[in-house]
Amino acid sequence: MNINGLIGEFLDLQEQWQEAPGAFDWNALQDVAVRGAHAYNEGAGPSFHMLVLDGVEHGEFHQRFLDYSLQAGFDPFKLVHADDGHPQMPVFDHESLAAAAAGNPYSARMQQAIADSRKAA
Repeated sequence: MNINGLIGEFLDLQEQWQEAPGAFDWNALQDVAVRGAHAYNEGAGPSFHMLVLDGVEHGEFHQRFLDYSLQAGFDPFKLVHADDGHPQMPVFDHESLAAAAAGNPYSARMQQAIADSRKAA
């Protein structure tokens, strides 16, 4: 799976959503989320989800993306092998999301969706 290609698609969709949220095709975002949910394994490089969700102000677009990802089997608690010296790292930055959730209702709902996914597993 080409992580850079997925990131490019995600960013293009984010731009489309920002320009015309009422006309946005949520199915296109769901498609990227489904493909991204399968791209976070060890052989696919860094986590797609960390690269597109960390350090940005979350909105409806990001919340739906995470919901679609979780529905497609994304495991935000998975650990993968990193580089030498860091034998394992999480595929998702829970600390950044928790910090964002303190002041952003979309981030708070995203954090809750992740907690709910853990209970369901």
